[in-house]
Amino acid sequence: MVRLGSRGRWVWRIGNWLVRAGLFGIIFLLIVWPVVFYFKISDAGLLFLVVLFLMAALFTLGSFLKRLSYKIAFGEGIDVAKFLAVEDEDKPLPRR
Repeated sequence: MVRLGSRGRWVWRIGNWLVRAGLFGIIFLLIVWPVVFYFKISDAGLLFLVVLFLMAALFTLGSFLKRLSYKIAFGEGIDVAKFLAVEDEDKPLPRR
């Protein structure tokens, strides 16, 4: 989509960034939280759940935006499946 100049390219880029931010946020929370809980640094159980929910919401919103960008590209006549498919060694897929 980005190479072909689709209108959905910015939606895809923002969605991709949100998916990664949400995923890395969840991973970071799951790594850091046992340390906070073990050393009793704070009494922030509710805060942990709120931040975890926020990271899951970022991941979900990013996923939705990426699906929306694929719909925009399909509406413009760009077949995203061609670019996501694995190319055969005998005959490569045609590129635009």
